[in-house]
Amino acid sequence: MIRQLCYLSTMSKGLDGTGLARVTSGALRFNETMQITSLLAFGGDMFFQVIEGPRDNVAAAFARICRDPRHHSFRLLQDEAVAGRDFEFCPLVVRTLDTSAIAGLDGLVSASAIPAIIAGIVSPFGSTLLKQMAKAA
Repeated sequence: MIRQLCYLSTMSKGLDGTGLARVTSGALRFNETMQITSLLAFGGDMFFQVIEGPRDNVAAAFARICRDPRHHSFRLLQDEAVAGRDFEFCPLVVRTLDTSAIAGLDGLVSASAIPAIIAGIVSPFGSTLLKQMAKAA
């Protein structure tokens, strides 16, 4: 079993393309050293991330992220032990976030809903996200 954690956060004002490149390059280096795989999606003023790996390593990654001043207002969506990784062999997958795909995500969601959330974020069909989540739960 591995730990999978998913959160939303708000980008700090003034974070530009250079700042985003620093976020992703730093995350990639950290993830590779810590045996973490993840998806990071950003758009509008939001970050959505799924982090997975050994329990303590995911905790260290999330603590590091929460200290990063480039974003704030964290909303933990999911933190569970899961049987396998959704991003095996991918230390960091980066995607554009369709913010309409995350509308209505309040509170915790089950690990079984994460694939549907991801499908809504990385595909043009984000408006059907809540229907997908209902079927996955």
